[in-house]
Amino acid sequence: MSWAAHQFEIYAVQGHLPKRLRGRISFFAIFLGDFTPDFLAKFWVYGITINGHHYGSSEPYRWHRGWPGMGFTHTLFFGLVVAGAIWLWKRNAIWLIGYVLGYAAHVITDVNDSIGTMLVFPFHLSNWSVGTWAYAATIKGGKYLDAGAYYSSLGFVMDVFWLVVVLLSWRVLTREFWRTQVVPADPRVWAWLGRFLDERGLLALYRGTFFYGVCRLVAWTTWAHLIARPVIAGVRRHGYPWDLSWGGPWWITAVHLDQMPPLVVLPAAVALFALVFWGLAQVGNRALDREEARTG
Repeated sequence: MSWAAHQFEIYAVQGHLPKRLRGRISFFAIFLGDFTPDFLAKFWVYGITINGHHYGSSEPYRWHRGWPGMGFTHTLFFGLVVAGAIWLWKRNAIWLIGYVLGYAAHVITDVNDSIGTMLVFPFHLSNWSVGTWAYAATIKGGKYLDAGAYYSSLGFVMDVFWLVVVLLSWRVLTREFWRTQVVPADPRVWAWLGRFLDERGLLALYRGTFFYGVCRLVAWTTWAHLIARPVIAGVRRHGYPWDLSWGGPWWITAVHLDQMPPLVVLPAAVALFALVFWGLAQVGNRALDREEARTG
């Protein structure tokens, strides 16, 4: 699974929209699409303990990404099903495009851990993974072991990669971009929020997810390497050992499900996201053509 990467990729998508759709695609739609998969599936991965009794999945990795389980929430198919429901509700193709873009970014980013996602569900139930780092969510270890493993492996590099993508597109965080590209896509929502916050507050709200991601990256990395005192191979260590090798870290056993060959997954995932991006751009262009024909 990815940690801060999902926060950063929202702004990466927002900053790299097709030219004609800039200022049209809802930031809230991208946000909602990107957060839907984990909102539906991740809570029960760690579960909760009440009065010494643990309530949660007996196989967190299968529950989160597999079948049977909630793995269907991390599929493009399910994203399109939810988008269809949104269409019936809002009848707004432009809003739907933002939702699917955010959803697709999340699903395809998650092919990197050792579990991956059921990328072509329901046509095939195998998970698609390139095994970049070990999926480490367990009942016993909880989120702390998961964080320690993620921020000691190439998962840390994934978060930094998406952070750099956003920083190279730094204008997406500026007041001018927010005024000219973000607010026009959701004027009613921002106007309603403006009843409670001034412009500085609204801008802080827009940037909030990005800075939450930065804090998450810094805080968990600091905890994993300066504060944690894990026992690994019978030895208590000062912080988790770094391991930036493919599939690491070495000190945890990566879990897997029935999977497609990794050499097939990477080009297929890139091609699929490019196809989704292109297809949504075409849908957006046609929607704008119809709108311009009605108004002019």
